[in-house]
Amino acid sequence: MIRKYKASTFSEAFQRIKEDVGPDAVILNQQELPNSKNPNEKVEVTITLDDIAETPTPHKTGKDTQSLGTYNHKGTKAGDLRHTIKHDKVVQDRLAIHMEDMLTEIKKLREEFAATRIDFLEGVRVVRSGIPKEFRFIAEILHRNGLPAQTVQDLLAEVMLLCPVDSREETHIKEQMKKVLANRISIASRPRLRKGRPITQMFIGPAGAGKSGIITKLAGRATLTGNPNVAIVTTDCCRMGALEQMEAFATAADVTLEAINSPEGVPEVFERLRDKSLVLIDTAGRSLKNEEYEEEISAFYEAIRPDEMHLVLPLNMRDRDLEKAVEIYSGLKANRIVFTKQDESCEPGALLWLPLKFEIPLSYIGNGQGPDNIVSAEKEIIAEWLLK
Repeated sequence: MIRKYKASTFSEAFQRIKEDVGPDAVILNQQELPNSKNPNEKVEVTITLDDIAETPTPHKTGKDTQSLGTYNHKGTKAGDLRHTIKHDKVVQDRLAIHMEDMLTEIKKLREEFAATRIDFLEGVRVVRSGIPKEFRFIAEILHRNGLPAQTVQDLLAEVMLLCPVDSREETHIKEQMKKVLANRISIASRPRLRKGRPITQMFIGPAGAGKSGIITKLAGRATLTGNPNVAIVTTDCCRMGALEQMEAFATAADVTLEAINSPEGVPEVFERLRDKSLVLIDTAGRSLKNEEYEEEISAFYEAIRPDEMHLVLPLNMRDRDLEKAVEIYSGLKANRIVFTKQDESCEPGALLWLPLKFEIPLSYIGNGQGPDNIVSAEKEIIAEWLLK
């Protein structure tokens, strides 16, 4: 009796033979089926159960940890007479073919795994291949600076159109990429001073993001540029040392400081500040997903109704944490993003992709510990950072 087994690999075929027949099969032939259109029928193994020289073992079902029985051309079981295998060229050839197939499959799997791992670590296949060699250096820069794979691909596609084959020098490609980046960076409009009512800017964000530092830098910059009518309002009255630090700054910079313990105190305080041109509002930082904090911020927002609600985030925070923070704080009316610690970040890509993803523009960027280490968000400056 002759049977033929078709499978995707020889290993799969041998396993099916072992489960169906057991170790009593005599392998007559095994071959690949290169013209098969069925992915499950890439190889064929032909066996027989006839002319076996010894009594067959009982039929077995299920998985068997023993290896498939191999027979020589006389029907003698090789497992029982192992010393004869080396003299039997037919068996040796079959074993060699089988082992070669197994090694080929293992090698292929290892190569596929290695390629997948590299793609995962690099984040984008286009960084390594699939683009003209002249553009690979710029792709590497963008990827190294933390831009997502799809964003890199989109940027490259646009720059390639701007750089014909005869103008693909590195300098020209970089100049065009800077322009493309600048066009995509989302920047908030500048606040305009007005008579009769101060501009109010409220700053919220997780603990340690640098809200107080940004506020003192903005207040200091305003006074140095000829605007003495600046005031700071802090609602961070419970954190140890927070109010004292702000009082010390206000005294040194000759800036008005008001503290508010609850939303009920807002009308009285802002009545005293009605002649100011700019009011910067500091808030306490809390860990994410703090319901009491969210309620507190919402209550102060409703009482103050600030012109601008700035979400302050450190640029060296992980991408997923940045996304999570924006998801939470966008529900608290945040309509501007301020990044701190730009000087400490190795991957400034969030300056581009985060505002675009959540449709919240950038307002300010803190780039150092000094009192003057703050800049208003500028497209050209950010584009330069992304290409360093």
